[in-house]
Amino acid sequence: MKKYWWQDAIIYQIYLRSFQDSNHDGIGDIQGIIQRLDYLKDLGVNTLWISPHYDSPMDDNGYDVRDFYKVSQDYGSIDDFKELIQKAHEKDIKIITDLVLNHTSDEHPWFLAAKDPSHPDHKKFHDYYIWHEPKYNDEGQRTLPTRWISWFGGPVWEYNQATDEYYLHIFSKKMPDLNWRNKSMREDLKTMIKWWVDLGIDGFRVDASNHLEKNWDFPDGQPGYEHFSSLAKHHEYLEELGTELFIPNNLMTIGESGGAKKEEALQYAGFDGKEFNMLIQFGHCWADTDPTNTITPGKWAKGKINLVHIKESFSHWIDVFKGKGWNTIYWHNHDMPRIVSHYGNDSDYHERSAKMLAYALYLLPGTPIIYYGEEIGMTNVDYQNLNDFRDVEVFTEYENFMNNGASHQTAMQALRDRSRDNARSPMQWDDSLYAGFSHHQPWMNVNGNYKSINVEKQMNEEQSIFHTYKKLIQLRKDQDLAYGECNFIKLKDPNIFAYKTKGKTADYLVIANFSSQTIEQSIKIPKQAKMIYQNIDKSSIKKDSLIAYEARIYQINH
Repeated sequence: MKKYWWQDAIIYQIYLRSFQDSNHDGIGDIQGIIQRLDYLKDLGVNTLWISPHYDSPMDDNGYDVRDFYKVSQDYGSIDDFKELIQKAHEKDIKIITDLVLNHTSDEHPWFLAAKDPSHPDHKKFHDYYIWHEPKYNDEGQRTLPTRWISWFGGPVWEYNQATDEYYLHIFSKKMPDLNWRNKSMREDLKTMIKWWVDLGIDGFRVDASNHLEKNWDFPDGQPGYEHFSSLAKHHEYLEELGTELFIPNNLMTIGESGGAKKEEALQYAGFDGKEFNMLIQFGHCWADTDPTNTITPGKWAKGKINLVHIKESFSHWIDVFKGKGWNTIYWHNHDMPRIVSHYGNDSDYHERSAKMLAYALYLLPGTPIIYYGEEIGMTNVDYQNLNDFRDVEVFTEYENFMNNGASHQTAMQALRDRSRDNARSPMQWDDSLYAGFSHHQPWMNVNGNYKSINVEKQMNEEQSIFHTYKKLIQLRKDQDLAYGECNFIKLKDPNIFAYKTKGKTADYLVIANFSSQTIEQSIKIPKQAKMIYQNIDKSSIKKDSLIAYEARIYQINH
């Protein structure tokens, strides 16, 4: 099998606004990343995925792009970005960025022309977006074209009085969707992509990649997701990008596409395909929802972890891509709760459960993505006031919860458990004011536990979560575990998480308990197996049981 450079990548995702503030204005920036390159090199990562850095009004923290050719003034300049690429490359670290192709900001020059009939380029740019004339009810009142619901809640249609039309936005109303059927628009986006490639970018994580095509018959329905998600024609657009840009430039490309079945996943990221190298899927991400909760429903309803579901998702994707494509492994990203708060226990067993989660994931085959702060066990936020949150989604959902009959306390707890802001609080570097992120009040509050959970403290503790990540990353590299054959053991067992994977000179057996209860340890341990990692004191280990959040890694030499 031909090997590609991105198969050996250890990716570290950086939420730029919250990683490191170099000029002390309270906002993370590109120079801040440059300052921390030695730390990242020491951790063992070799690829940085940087969240949107483009010029933006920041309605959705940079995913609403106002100018694709500029860096947001919050983050620095193009020269700063060039310096980041150069200095990262000097340390053998690749740089990939988010590529936002589904929409622009409503402040983008294209949309400003599109919505204004008096603009000299109105006719050209109007067709860069998706419009629909109003409907009218029996009383002659203007109504929405369809009842489709956006991913952020509320209708997908926003009225533009100047043209007497609605424009489509499947996310925020400040993020109008692009019309991918317009060839001129596609060519303009390809020119932009090539510009960043020529600057030295090593690849892209393609945001919302399965939404590029829409059902232009605009049938009614609610919520209507099937009319703007994963329609067949979007693969034509992705293949066009792959054929003309991604493949010829040897880029790492990661597509974001939830809900893809096996055949479509291989179409996205199979070795024989022309779209992406890898696919981000979400099968394991919300395995603890409570369907009986109608007050804070959906992802907001925190319930009991379905461990079988998590195992089956990992096992499924390993099987899908085995010999046919390339897998990705990760616990969470910028849109999800912190993993130690989500599937671990951030109060009674913080360090132990964080290590357990690392053991459970990072010996699996594929390319791993570590989210910033995960390597020190950063937790969900502890905010007590609604105005401490920053995410646009939070305020819409808070209103929904209150309308559903939630108390303020219930609504706030749902936000602390599940909101996207949990993964966006400033990086906790040390125990100084503002956690070493900045000398200035940060754009969102530092989590209150930064004095006990921070990089400096853990770098000085040999058995810390940080050093656990560092050792596991090195083991992955030494044993070529990205290429390993992996089999889950007792896949249907609701209590124990276990798998065996093959390395270059040894096999590895991972056993973990995802609960606060002691469980039976029913996995047969080979006689020649040697326990090389455990997250509790050796004297406390019992052959036939696993205590709360206990995990072990055994090495079985070939």
